[in-house]
Amino acid sequence: MDRAAKIAAGISVLVIAGLVAVAAPAVATATGALSELALFSPGGEAEPASAAQADDVVAAEEDVVASEKEPLISAGNGTWFSAEGPGDCATNAAIHPYGAHDPSARLTGELIDMGVTEYASGEVGYTADGLIETYTVAPGDSLIAIGERFCVDYVTVGAYNDRFGSKVIQPGDVLVLRP
Repeated sequence: MDRAAKIAAGISVLVIAGLVAVAAPAVATATGALSELALFSPGGEAEPASAAQADDVVAAEEDVVASEKEPLISAGNGTWFSAEGPGDCATNAAIHPYGAHDPSARLTGELIDMGVTEYASGEVGYTADGLIETYTVAPGDSLIAIGERFCVDYVTVGAYNDRFGSKVIQPGDVLVLRP
């Protein structure tokens, strides 16, 4: 086996071990919760072990129903996203569709400037109507912090401005926030 193949095999083993380590707590929690909440009858149907545990099952089902009623915003193309914003934002905005400089893209939701932060201290550009339109990246800025500052989904901003992977944001970059 040549050196490159050994390195690739070693990296593969580390990636798989990392994935197992990340997934193990969730699987253990889920299986532990299931075994505590229900006993299985001979027919294979789950039965609550006690009246108190039956109440817990009902409460858990109500939580799922409540979470399904989370406020959503339609992107207009069959896509929905959370109306609750990142960080301290009460609302959320996103760019849809969010392909790099897609001419049909539009902003859903509303941009709100939550103020300068340590990792989002750049200059804001406005439209003639006074609406937030662009953001000039300052040294030390991060895309996530910019998203939190303007209550906008940073993934859609990064994708629309072609700033992911090896094309990370750099000081001086002008990000379009309102296509």
